[in-house]
Amino acid sequence: MLYKTMTIACSVLTAAALMMPVDGRSQPTDQGEAAHLKAGHKKVEGVVSDIKSGLFTVKTPTGSTYTLTETASIRHGHGAPKIADEMTLWVNEANMVIDAHPKGQAGNAHRIVAGKLLKLDNAKSEIKLSTPDGEKSLKIKPETRKFTDLAVGTPVIVELNEQGEVIDIHKDKK
Repeated sequence: MLYKTMTIACSVLTAAALMMPVDGRSQPTDQGEAAHLKAGHKKVEGVVSDIKSGLFTVKTPTGSTYTLTETASIRHGHGAPKIADEMTLWVNEANMVIDAHPKGQAGNAHRIVAGKLLKLDNAKSEIKLSTPDGEKSLKIKPETRKFTDLAVGTPVIVELNEQGEVIDIHKDKK
């Protein structure tokens, strides 16, 4: 009888363990990475392969290339990259680089702000949101002014870089 009870108990525990959800993804290493992943961005690593006229090209191991401006890197406080420097890039769903750091130097934590869109002015690099904390007027990073037209009143999630500039905007899917 004891053997039968132990067998049933083991079967129940095994079944319970198999039914528990397992998250096979690795956990983000910092808050900035967590913010990027939450926004649906992908992390790409590569090496600076060319610099011309204030633009540098980062080539990935898969052969893809991304072009960035030196001023964006300097504004992030990383200095101008050099050929052969290893870089970590964050790319949005439009395959546009929205953040870049020297490999191994994580950026400071990015912030996420949610609210209703009151104004989106790409020409003036400005966005205005109505949030639970009141109205917020935010500056859009110059390189990322090509946001899709969103209707006033649309619930949105905005990602801000280390300098508090808007680097990405998404409709809030709540």
